[in-house]
Amino acid sequence: MTYRSAAALVTASGLGGLLTAWLLAPDYFHSRGFPLDEAWIHAVYGRSLAQSGLLAYNPGIPATGATSPLWAVALAALHLVASSVPTLLLSAKLLGFSLHLLGTLLLLRGLDERDGVGAPSLLGCALAAYHPDLVAASLSGMEIPLAALVAAGLLLAARGSGPLGYGTLSLAAPLARPELSVLCFALPVALWIQRDRRRLGRLVGAAAVGNAAALGLVGGYTLAVSGLPRLASYPAKVGAEAASLVSGGVAGFRELLGAFPVADSSILVGAAAVVAVRVVLSRPVAGAALYSPAAALLGALTLCVACFVLVPPADPRAFHQQRYTLPVLPLMVGAVPVLVLAELRRLLPARPARLARVGVVALLLLSVLVTARVRYTALANNAQNIDDVQVSIGKRLASAAPGDVAWVVDGGAIRYFGNAFVVDLTGLNNAQMLGAGAQRFLDRHPPRYIELVPMSSVMDAEAGRGLTAAHFRPTTPYTVSGYPALQHHWLVGCDEASHPRRIDVRGRLFAFRCAPRAPTAGTSGL
Repeated sequence: MTYRSAAALVTASGLGGLLTAWLLAPDYFHSRGFPLDEAWIHAVYGRSLAQSGLLAYNPGIPATGATSPLWAVALAALHLVASSVPTLLLSAKLLGFSLHLLGTLLLLRGLDERDGVGAPSLLGCALAAYHPDLVAASLSGMEIPLAALVAAGLLLAARGSGPLGYGTLSLAAPLARPELSVLCFALPVALWIQRDRRRLGRLVGAAAVGNAAALGLVGGYTLAVSGLPRLASYPAKVGAEAASLVSGGVAGFRELLGAFPVADSSILVGAAAVVAVRVVLSRPVAGAALYSPAAALLGALTLCVACFVLVPPADPRAFHQQRYTLPVLPLMVGAVPVLVLAELRRLLPARPARLARVGVVALLLLSVLVTARVRYTALANNAQNIDDVQVSIGKRLASAAPGDVAWVVDGGAIRYFGNAFVVDLTGLNNAQMLGAGAQRFLDRHPPRYIELVPMSSVMDAEAGRGLTAAHFRPTTPYTVSGYPALQHHWLVGCDEASHPRRIDVRGRLFAFRCAPRAPTAGTSGL
């Protein structure tokens, strides 16, 4: 089949996925926000970039919490043309879906090493385009579809581009998602280790130069802004959520990937991985047509291992942890059918092979179809949870004075909708909270408001004496996290400045006094 015909079918499959999402969760498109508070953090940086040219969290103060600077740039462009928050929300969702569709079309080009497109490659890319988890991720306001697009571009460039093109993409990759650095090296190794080691060396060298340039840009920026040569968000995440790397890896492959159709079949993925290893280690003539899908699968699995080691998934069914590996899910979904169907043809006689291939195709199609309702219902419900809690708190703080200070642990929607100066107690957006000077930083910014969340920020009864609090919780079942306690948020009005108090932030104890109230400031409104 020609690439044009195959691309039309993949596009139709992707549009079918979007239509399914709209039919199953219509409210998500016109009356819901984002399903993760981190999406609002990116929106904060995008808005600031559009308004002031700065990657700032609080107005006019550069910050280092944007883990995907390229996505912040994309959201900045939307802020320049969006006339309202609903317009911005719909634009961000449709932009994400467009990037998702473009990424699957690049993947379609990258999987086949022959003229035209084979039926297995078409099947894999059509599955990726329709895949409920990937479509939902593209509509989430997060950088996932942008990172997936870069991942597909890396596969295509590793196949046919020169060092300059590959190095340029390797520069963009960490700026889309830092973990993609792993893919920059894994793909050339899998593609060329047995075929052309000279080309392998050139591509690996280009990847090293591109990654070094990206890390230099990020490191130079963060060093100038915060005095730390890395993003503020990463030290707070890496290795902080699980005690055992082994158990984290098991949870990652069994539970996190086990939530995604196609990747949830350990038999199919395991068999495809075995085939991929054999192809990569074989003589070029023996596996020429399968090198690209083999590299795609092994590169994706390598990145998954790296993610599970760096951020062991303590909450593997939650979208906030799945998002680290979702950018390479299209590579897995696209490659598995190609490798498995090729192996069935090789191992079985013609008639049994045809029957087995039909069975595999039916299984793959059924797996993505039956999960659509659950996934899109969860997408809408997650957004409802965030709207009920974080967005509601942010809107409550819209009437705060710009000089008022809010201490929070969920810093996205609260900063986007609120008017107060926000201190992110976790350090994701305030690098000053990560070092020994955290107490001094807090002393310089006494709070008028404090967000309390179980497991994250806690005050005992004595510390809260004399303060008022508003309770926020979802109006629908809580699905954002697997920890039910996290659905409860309290916004405390910190009005009494004379009483010394203490707050526990994820095991770190800080002393504070409430901000003295200015005579003209009015009441807390809680």
